Amino acid sequence: MGNPTPSNPLQLHVNRKPQRESTAPPHHVLPTRAFPLRLKPRSGWSSYLSYLPPWDPSPGGRSCPTSNAETKTVAGFRNPWPSWYTPTCFQVWHHLSWGEDQDPCVDLAASHLRHSPVTDKLPEKSKRPHPDFSFDSSTSPHAKVTWLGHAGVLVQLLPFDAAKGSRPTRCLFDPIFSMRCSPSQRAGPIRAYPPPCRVQDLPPIDAVFISHNHFDHLDHDTIMAIWKSSEKTVRFFVPLGNRTWFVDCGISEERVTEMDWWDSATLCSPSGKDSSTTSSLQIWCTPAQHSSVRVGIDANSTLWSSWYLRRQTPGDIYRIFFAGDTGYQFHGSPNWPPGPLSGKNTQTSNTQVSDDTEYPPCPAFAEIRDRLGPPNLLLLPVAVGSTYSYFRSFVPLPDWINPFPRHTSIHMPPWDAVRVFKLMTELLDKDTTNEGASECSDPGNFPNPHPPVAIAIHWDTFVTEGAEVLKTLGQLEWACQQHGVHFARSLPVPDKENGTYEPGERPGKKVPVFVALNHGQSVAPR
Repeated sequence: MGNPTPSNPLQLHVNRKPQRESTAPPHHVLPTRAFPLRLKPRSGWSSYLSYLPPWDPSPGGRSCPTSNAETKTVAGFRNPWPSWYTPTCFQVWHHLSWGEDQDPCVDLAASHLRHSPVTDKLPEKSKRPHPDFSFDSSTSPHAKVTWLGHAGVLVQLLPFDAAKGSRPTRCLFDPIFSMRCSPSQRAGPIRAYPPPCRVQDLPPIDAVFISHNHFDHLDHDTIMAIWKSSEKTVRFFVPLGNRTWFVDCGISEERVTEMDWWDSATLCSPSGKDSSTTSSLQIWCTPAQHSSVRVGIDANSTLWSSWYLRRQTPGDIYRIFFAGDTGYQFHGSPNWPPGPLSGKNTQTSNTQVSDDTEYPPCPAFAEIRDRLGPPNLLLLPVAVGSTYSYFRSFVPLPDWINPFPRHTSIHMPPWDAVRVFKLMTELLDKDTTNEGASECSDPGNFPNPHPPVAIAIHWDTFVTEGAEVLKTLGQLEWACQQHGVHFARSLPVPDKENGTYEPGERPGKKVPVFVALNHGQSVAPR
């Protein structure tokens, strides 16, 4: 599977994490012969759409997916941490809200708009900027990032053989170009903003990374279009249990790499695996706190994940973390976190909001940082999202008469996204070596000359109204202010300019920056 071909010159080497024969990984659920319908020990009515038990018709359980080199019998997967919390009926009801959204963060974001208010009317097609997929190593010394809407991101990295003038290495994460994230293009959530380009407009893709099988992250038409346009070069990397779906769709089996948490792989030129002077791209399938479901009865029968990439060039290392779709911490209070006191810019306010610690946060992010090193570029979801929002999309009515409430679910809101950003990059400035990064070969030191940058994903695409966009932007800016992170709408961060979101002056070189891009916009973090 790892041998290169004339049309696909990159070589793939997969390293499965060894496992003990007597024990299964904590996120694997083994089948029970007496109960083929696997029940969750801690179930609640509120989790019926996000954590349904998969039906297994066989007496002994489902004989898939495979785990490492050995064939394991796995009934499904679970979140193995105390941070995975199923809310009670009272907590769900307590979080519901109807009517117009009164979050002051909506006004905070709107205060930056000046003469360009957000409306629900899309710009004319002829006036929408087309993404710029060009790559210049002199202006993009490490990576060029293009946000394609929702969780879809194209990351272009330095070529493997820059001396030979080869093209950049292109990685695509959770792409969706369809107008609806649904089993059918006739019903379901529809994009408020259309794709910034067609799949055919993308440059040749080397690697596609899928975090899980929800329809807004794994879209059939998009995957098939990518396969058709980049058949000579593309490889698909998916969590356990998802490989069969790709093969059934007609994609060559050798082009789909299925990985468990902490499995790793390396992409390099044919002569580069054992050479310290040759570039390589190391890939880790890393944990995430989420779920999977595609047809209702198959909930959690396939694994979900985040992805961690380590781009190594002679004399330099650049780390990228794609969170996919994940949660961080359950918050019991419907008023958490407290918003700004008014809709105006609150940068000068001395108010500091303490974190909600009643429920434990997910430990996976700190573990990823400790084992693989603090990432330089993070692609983090910032929109709350929920099952209720999905149903609200079927009823395009104003808030004051919409029968479906807003509800915070298992996703990562802006405040938690900023906390994860700070948590995963806090060691970048410390003078310590990466002693705990056992998963890395030659991990090097934690200190890194590249200032950390986060890109907001999973927002502004499948929304029902402009106020939802403003709320996400306002909450993200407010969270950045409270955590010492610079909030920006572009890179490099400009000084004070009319019409921008920049509330202050250009940040220092080591100040972390959280960027919320427009659809199709590109940035080149340094």
